[in-house]
Amino acid sequence: MGPIVLRIFTFLALIFGVLILVAGHEDRAPTRTVTQQAPQYSPFVVEMSGADLRFDQISFKDVGMSLPPDNQAFVYEAVAEALSARLGEDAVMHINARVLYSEDAADPLHHRACAVNHVYVDLWHDASIPKWGYSLWSGCSEDDQFAWRELATTGPDPVSTVDPLTRNIAADLAHAVSAGCFTKYC
Repeated sequence: MGPIVLRIFTFLALIFGVLILVAGHEDRAPTRTVTQQAPQYSPFVVEMSGADLRFDQISFKDVGMSLPPDNQAFVYEAVAEALSARLGEDAVMHINARVLYSEDAADPLHHRACAVNHVYVDLWHDASIPKWGYSLWSGCSEDDQFAWRELATTGPDPVSTVDPLTRNIAADLAHAVSAGCFTKYC
């Protein structure tokens, strides 16, 4: 072998050796396990009829409600029932609303957030401040968020402070219905 061929061979062997070391190093790199909690969806859905609406269901998604697991279902039901009652009281929108319990709605694989004729409410509650927060969505893209609000509450118990929350959600829904717009560009 000539000196040039030997240099090329040595150079290629060096490159392949480095590649093998790098590949072996990646295999031995410590794995980081990131525990991502699946989104929590409420099994309580508000179903509506009797009005000329672009949606017929409202579902709820927990995006930061600091609640003990024992209280989650109770709070979800309280929010759904209070919102249903508020919507039923609205003389302008003429909505018949009722709350349905749906195991499928609570299952992240079957949630209805991106469904047609559907509005979903992202909810958060921070007992340490205390505050409620929500955003209203008509779909799954960033443009489909048509309301966002945080409300100071009078106490850390989320059930006792559901009334102002649902009053504001109903007002934002009524505004979207009257404007005929369910995106952030209205």
